[in-house]
Amino acid sequence: MLFRSCVTMIIASILGIPLSACSSHPPHSALSRDAYLQQFVGQSSAYILTHLQLSQIGYQQVGTVEHTKQTLRYQVIRPVRIPIPMAQHPTTGIGAVPLNTGIPSHESYDLALSCYIIFHLEQNIATSVSYSGQLC
Repeated sequence: MLFRSCVTMIIASILGIPLSACSSHPPHSALSRDAYLQQFVGQSSAYILTHLQLSQIGYQQVGTVEHTKQTLRYQVIRPVRIPIPMAQHPTTGIGAVPLNTGIPSHESYDLALSCYIIFHLEQNIATSVSYSGQLC
């Protein structure tokens, strides 16, 4: 299930037409992400390596896991799709009217926000989890 968040702005200086831009994102807040990852604190690194499913919290793993005596470090991306803005009908304000941008309205901007999820280890047991990088 995807949730939509929308932003509306008015370009009054030129057209006076309200523009709405919506983005779809998985229903994972920072709290649900933290709760999911916290369940691995107290587990062995072998358990984390076999049971951690980053897709459950909206992430994709990039490359291999960096495993040292002190850490398990996952490089992850969070894909974000940002649709091209649509104008509201100027008289009724209902419905979306595609802007003539030369790009079909079904296209969107795709971004991949990158960060690291790091499990801190003591004697091969996770003692905490932290994040590093852009908007994890």
